[in-house]
Amino acid sequence: MLRLSRIFLILLFVFFAVSSVSQASVLQDYRDARYAYQQLLRAPQKQQYRHHWNKVFTRLQHFVDQHPDHEKAPGAYYLLGQSHEKLYEISRVKKDARAAVDYYQSLARRYPSSSLADDALLFSARLQCEVLGAEQAARNDCQVILQRYPSGDMHKRARELLATLPPSTTPVPVKVTTSQPAVSPGPHVVSAIRHWQDADHTRLVLDLDGIPVYRVNTLPPSQKDNTSARLYIDLFKTNRVSTLSSNQKIGGTLVKSIRVGETEERTRIVFDLAQLTRYKVITLAGPPRIVIDLANHVGATLKEDVPQLETSTDAVKGDSGSDQISQVLQRVPADETPQIHLPDVAAKTHGKLRIVVDAGHGGKDPGAIGPGKLYEKDVVLKLAKTLAQRLESSFHCEVLLTRDRDIYIPLLERTAYANEVDADLFISIHANASVNKKAYGIETFYLNFSKTDKAMAVAARENGMSLQEVGDLELILFDMMANSKINESSRLAAEIQSSLVGQLSRKYSNVKDLGVRQGPFHVLLGATMPSVLVEVAFISHSREAKRLNSRTYRERSAEAIVHGVRQYLQSQNLLAKRASDS
Repeated sequence: MLRLSRIFLILLFVFFAVSSVSQASVLQDYRDARYAYQQLLRAPQKQQYRHHWNKVFTRLQHFVDQHPDHEKAPGAYYLLGQSHEKLYEISRVKKDARAAVDYYQSLARRYPSSSLADDALLFSARLQCEVLGAEQAARNDCQVILQRYPSGDMHKRARELLATLPPSTTPVPVKVTTSQPAVSPGPHVVSAIRHWQDADHTRLVLDLDGIPVYRVNTLPPSQKDNTSARLYIDLFKTNRVSTLSSNQKIGGTLVKSIRVGETEERTRIVFDLAQLTRYKVITLAGPPRIVIDLANHVGATLKEDVPQLETSTDAVKGDSGSDQISQVLQRVPADETPQIHLPDVAAKTHGKLRIVVDAGHGGKDPGAIGPGKLYEKDVVLKLAKTLAQRLESSFHCEVLLTRDRDIYIPLLERTAYANEVDADLFISIHANASVNKKAYGIETFYLNFSKTDKAMAVAARENGMSLQEVGDLELILFDMMANSKINESSRLAAEIQSSLVGQLSRKYSNVKDLGVRQGPFHVLLGATMPSVLVEVAFISHSREAKRLNSRTYRERSAEAIVHGVRQYLQSQNLLAKRASDS
């Protein structure tokens, strides 16, 4: 008996030790994100480039997504609001100010008892009033502070700001607004899950008796257990009605099935998807709804007013009824922006060139593997970072990286991101590979119908699909040719290829020109700007693998690509135009 007691005490000690380490790790994540923000505030030069801000946003957003119940979550939301507001002060782009308001509102809605809630509402009110011209929304924020936080340190400031605003001409509820309803602690009930789709979008609507604290996230498809991509929402302190199906096949273009599970703390609703895609989340108060809009394909645009969809009668069994969601959204005041789950991407600064550089593969996808376990994902990330620096210094332009660390990003999301930020050029960096270890050289691809078996083989490897599937993809590409930048991409590819071969040949022997090729690459699919995929060397070739692992070779390759970009821009008279615009 004594021995069992000792074992129990040891196990109890181990449990608390592991728990303490885990909590310490989470806390360190928050401190690291906060430190990154503070360091950026100390670097005025870096503040002029949006990608430095994006790094801070990504860290803070990751924390609130992964740890919404942590004591530091309100602080992370507060820093997201502050950082977007600081960015607005530099960019003067209103979407940055709107993003700051969204995060301030999220803090107040999700954590109303936080000491930061009234601060967030006051900052939101000032931005609504002074920047966005949304006086009614500013008035609402001030009234919430006065009613909900009468003894708070923002009470006096809210009263002073409210006194400067013109009187309201229409009665507006204070504690609950149409586009951003207040979150109540629960418990709540989800009574139905409804869904509609048209050619471009899929809409999911959760009917509730109140808006709970919730978290939305996505998971990529798993090759290990053959699961599909998933979007899921956790509704905390929420139950489901007994008539709500726990598993229903949908068979839609994007959403294949809906699964519902419960624990004592939350209800999780999982949407099995055909692929990961962009999405928007909106909360509505009358009656309480959570609306999730998804883009069915890369070209679909998620509009701020939420596009109207076909209202079919499909619903997961529960309380169905007619959902006039589009009519509700039309009644949302124009000065109130719906809550968007994904951070808004600011509009491009007028006259400034913007280039997206994509480092191929990453995270769970290592790409090709060369001698000595040299991973393609690692060398191309280093090259992409060097290229970004060279492009910025050469053209005084804005350069955004699809990834700046070892993470996995689905292929279609890379060009979707380039489209979102309204990029002028998209350059994807890769290292080639072949079963023939003697194969070597440089080649550059652009999106088009593949003309050779070799090009199809390269596309199959980069896309992670079979040769037959690449052949099927050509049929899809047929409808995209009219709207794609094929000619411009061809010229950009030719200039980069010529520059790489010409400049590297002066420094290295045995540089083979494999030419410019065409192929159906997923990472280029759907791009609305000139886009190329550059295979800078063969990682499967021993000599070229050593070069790829060399900082000097990567720097020279980056300089050659910059030279090729310069030649292209000059041929299109873009450099002169940008200079005159600025």
